[in-house]
Amino acid sequence: MRPGKGCASCRDRHLKCVTESGNTSCTRCLEAERQCTFGPKYLFRQVSHVDGPGQGVKGRQELSYGRDQVWVSTRKHCKRGAPISGLLSPIVPSEVPRSSGAATIESLLRSDTLSGAQNVLNSTQHRVARPQTASHGPVHDFSSPASIEELTKRHEDGLNATSPSFCTPFPVGSTDGQSPTQSLPTPSAIPKPNLSRREAYLVQHFINKIGPWMDVCDLYSHFTHELPRRAMHKPLVLFSLLAISSRHLAILTQQPEPAEASFYHGQCLRLVIEQLAQPGSIHDDNLLATVVCLRIYEEIEHKTDNHLHLAGTSRLLRAIPTFAHSGGLGEAACWQSLRQDIYICLTRGLPPSLDLESFEASSVFTFRDDAACANIIVLWFAKILRLAYSNDHKASTDWNRLALDVEAWNDRRLRLFQPIYYEDFDTTDDRPFPVIHMISPPQVTALQYYHACKAFLLLHKPHAEVLSGFQAAKRRRTMERDVTSHLVAIVGLAESNPFVENANFTAHHLLRIGGYCITNPVQRQCVLDFLDHVERVMGWSTSATIALLKDQWSDLDCPND
Repeated sequence: MRPGKGCASCRDRHLKCVTESGNTSCTRCLEAERQCTFGPKYLFRQVSHVDGPGQGVKGRQELSYGRDQVWVSTRKHCKRGAPISGLLSPIVPSEVPRSSGAATIESLLRSDTLSGAQNVLNSTQHRVARPQTASHGPVHDFSSPASIEELTKRHEDGLNATSPSFCTPFPVGSTDGQSPTQSLPTPSAIPKPNLSRREAYLVQHFINKIGPWMDVCDLYSHFTHELPRRAMHKPLVLFSLLAISSRHLAILTQQPEPAEASFYHGQCLRLVIEQLAQPGSIHDDNLLATVVCLRIYEEIEHKTDNHLHLAGTSRLLRAIPTFAHSGGLGEAACWQSLRQDIYICLTRGLPPSLDLESFEASSVFTFRDDAACANIIVLWFAKILRLAYSNDHKASTDWNRLALDVEAWNDRRLRLFQPIYYEDFDTTDDRPFPVIHMISPPQVTALQYYHACKAFLLLHKPHAEVLSGFQAAKRRRTMERDVTSHLVAIVGLAESNPFVENANFTAHHLLRIGGYCITNPVQRQCVLDFLDHVERVMGWSTSATIALLKDQWSDLDCPND
């Protein structure tokens, strides 16, 4: 028997729980306005042996049972019977309007009331062609998108959070979908989500493919493991995962976006609207993670990306800034939203929209692990982007301070981790990019953002000395060679560590910004091959970046004077 420590909320988030004298709630729960629940004061654990007093191991008595031990009789095993398909059929409640999902969180958070939000959602039209998917037949092919008729029949109630049919009881002892015909009632039941096989396939696609993209700076992989678990009892989270997976699978297979993706997106937005209409105290990490997922849904089809869900995320974070240092899924969602904001900065040349100072209260500044190290350099890069793209922050002292911060970070990083193998690039030896092997996704991300910081400092940091003529041209060419070395390192990290698919996104974004600096023909062709590989493997369209780089290289090689 030992005393229990920490409240349930802090244990779930792997945080130290501190309770001041006289308080019934811990400090973290008070700051985040969460319910603080402590377990029993004492916990009992199983004992396998007892040591005699003063005798140690010699006097140890094993707590085992002999063959003559008398045991009470137990219930007989139940025979398998008919399937329980009838028990698992969903309850059909009252009909609700179907919505397409073109409304955005940005439009909902901008107004003080949500009276017009539902009208915006209901007035939008599907922008995708509906595939001619059969809605009849005994079995649906789970690898093909479901039809609107099938989805409407399954989700007429939108899976409300209060709906009793969202999870149906699944009898204990049944593992193959069969239910005993004659058995005594069990005192407990395992909740079984009422998902179709297609929806289970979509959730698993999120776990296998998309979740790891979002967890590159999170050792606990909250989006890969925790978010799908919450989706089983949080309908708004579930619909966001289904929408992302459905759209991404269509992009990977080069098919038109299925109607099911817009259906799930619309259902998710409807539930988000309902939660936003409630008091701010229930705007929890589930809502924030859902909005971040909606931004991913918007981002993966970046040809028509209007960046509106990101604006909604920034408004939600400004309304509840404690998310950035709350730990657990909430803080992981904040760091993911920051990386999403950085993507917009790189593609549109705008300063970050998030309050970067709110991230400085995070516990990552303890440098406790690889993920903390990666998040810090991501924040430094966001601050460099703010200097580069904002007219209000042009002081040379700000640039110098950030340059020192980046180098100080690198000094501490060297004491935490280094590449397990490094070989510099050599185009004469068929090695256009350096080989840089790492052992974890946060390490890859950290080094990529470090090189991104160095490249942007070279491109945008003002020079104290103004040069002209040959000296100015010489400094420019030297700068472009240094930028090229950082860019090929970023691509090398992506190619050398294929288990970190998110590294391909970072490499693509930076090549779009500074790829024109690359002059070596071999490296240029390998960059184009790399971008083509990213589109084929990840479904992220890189054709526009390829065309841009070709035009830039053509102009620089053969200027039209």
